[in-house]
Amino acid sequence: MGKGRWSSFINQKLQQSKLSTLMVTCFIAFNLLLVSVVVWLAYQSFSAVTFAEISKARLALLNESTRRGFDFITGVTGTAYGLASNRELSNLLETADTGRLAQIHQRREVSRILDHTMVVSDGITSIELYTDVFNEVTVTMADRIFPVDTIAHDSWFAALEKADAAWVPLRENESGQSLVGYAQRIFDSRGGTVAYVLIRLSRADIVRRFADVPMVLDGKVLLVDTAGNVVMQMGKVDPAGENERTDRRNEASTIQEKGEVTNSSSSIIDSAWIQEHVQPGADGYEVVSGQPGGAQLVLYSKPAMLQWRLIQTIPVYTLLSPLRQAGWQILGIAVLGLLCSAVLAYLFVRQIIRPLRQLIKRMRQLEKGDFDTRVHLSFTEEYAHLAYGFNHMASQLTTLMEQVKEESRAKREAQTGLLEAQIKPHFLYNTLDMIHWRALDYEAKDISCMIVQLSKLLRIGLSGGRLFIRIRDELEHARCYVNIQSERLPFSIQYQEQIDPRIRGCYIPKIILQPFIENAVMHGHPEEGTLRIQVHMHEVESPHEDIVIRITDNGQGLPEGWKLEETCGIGVRNVHQRIQLYCGKRYGVQLGDRESGGVEVTITLPRIETDEQLNLWLDGEK
Repeated sequence: MGKGRWSSFINQKLQQSKLSTLMVTCFIAFNLLLVSVVVWLAYQSFSAVTFAEISKARLALLNESTRRGFDFITGVTGTAYGLASNRELSNLLETADTGRLAQIHQRREVSRILDHTMVVSDGITSIELYTDVFNEVTVTMADRIFPVDTIAHDSWFAALEKADAAWVPLRENESGQSLVGYAQRIFDSRGGTVAYVLIRLSRADIVRRFADVPMVLDGKVLLVDTAGNVVMQMGKVDPAGENERTDRRNEASTIQEKGEVTNSSSSIIDSAWIQEHVQPGADGYEVVSGQPGGAQLVLYSKPAMLQWRLIQTIPVYTLLSPLRQAGWQILGIAVLGLLCSAVLAYLFVRQIIRPLRQLIKRMRQLEKGDFDTRVHLSFTEEYAHLAYGFNHMASQLTTLMEQVKEESRAKREAQTGLLEAQIKPHFLYNTLDMIHWRALDYEAKDISCMIVQLSKLLRIGLSGGRLFIRIRDELEHARCYVNIQSERLPFSIQYQEQIDPRIRGCYIPKIILQPFIENAVMHGHPEEGTLRIQVHMHEVESPHEDIVIRITDNGQGLPEGWKLEETCGIGVRNVHQRIQLYCGKRYGVQLGDRESGGVEVTITLPRIETDEQLNLWLDGEK
């Protein structure tokens, strides 16, 4: 029910709307839909291509940052190797045959060598030496020499026992800046391990290595070791939704013994994700969605010299910010173009609708009676047809109006003539009646009888102007004519009727028997001396219930080659045309010669019993 009301409401609004408004609205709606789809598809396609190119460019920059950032590895390993191969340091660590005072001196010299190496080496937080050769020596001042037991319980120490050197994760020292270290074993002259040198690197030292590449600091950058553990995190947190306090907490990452990062804020990258998605020895990128800060672009570089790599996370929202600005600009241009096209469409539609409005204006003038109004032909074929049709209609209306005026004038004249004709028969009837009584005064009964028959003949023939009369009146009219002719002609006329009683009250066109009886009388010339005329009327059993009238005589018959269409006589053709005019083409008159001599006339008529049926036939509804 609601759907039907909505449909009726929409149809009503459409019927009340102007064609120009509908055309402009449809044009704007179609263009808006088209522009929206095209802009959206173009933006999506351009975004995808641009995002891929930006990702590749960022990945190449990350690989370059990895290569340049990890150049310090060569310096750190060179420093450690230089200490391990320092002959002076090796000699100072051999204290088997020296006294305590000499050991104190040797420890000071070793500390001096470490301090000197620390000074000349750039980007190193501290250099520490772990050995047991000075355990018996009392420490008189702070230095960087510690017993081996200090690191013996660290998780990486067991691995160092199996290798000469290794990069190791470190606990934070007292300064809180130590992050990662490089441990190197120092051997004595007999090949035994006499000490362990540990070079510590701070977060600031490592970040400084990447400072010349600003793109690295866009987003968060993770330093990942060979095992996939996050060694260090640096850079800024996603600016879309994270506050400054969270950013500072992300800067304060700490290193555990196992090399995992404990971060106060949640990170989308952990060791499990790295081992699952990052391919060994290869670089790549991937979009990770479903995070609090939105989708993130994760890029991982190729491993560096130590199989360490950088992993960078950048918010997609930030990465595509310039592209969104370009998208808004494109959308603005599209909207501006749509507005311009709407204005042009309005002007174009207005120009197209103008002939139609002119046609409506002329039609209203025509409704007011101005039949001389015309429409100028338009420049389009459709409007030209409409203009031609309107002009032709106006011309036809003018012609019809003139015809109506002429017919009205003729009708008035005919009515006047009819009133005059009504006076003339009345005068004629009175005159005939007076002659009838005067003949009776002189006892001229034959003349009186003829006058009476003639008066009946005229009254039935005129019938008050009616076109149809009943069959009994038509038969009476025929008898009057036969009686008059019988008194006048030298031969006798034998007239017979065979009429179906059921059809005596039916209507038929008047004066359709007399012309054929007159032809028999005037042209029959029977050889016997007596003219026999028979009229037979009956109803035909058919779906149409027609009435058939047969008129026969014993005269000379029809002339050779006689045809109804070619006859020059007025009476027969008049009867046939009147029957077809009033009753239709399937009714009419047929004439032919009888086998026994004479002529047979067959008249087919419809059965009309009531005045209602007669009116239907006269109005052409039958």
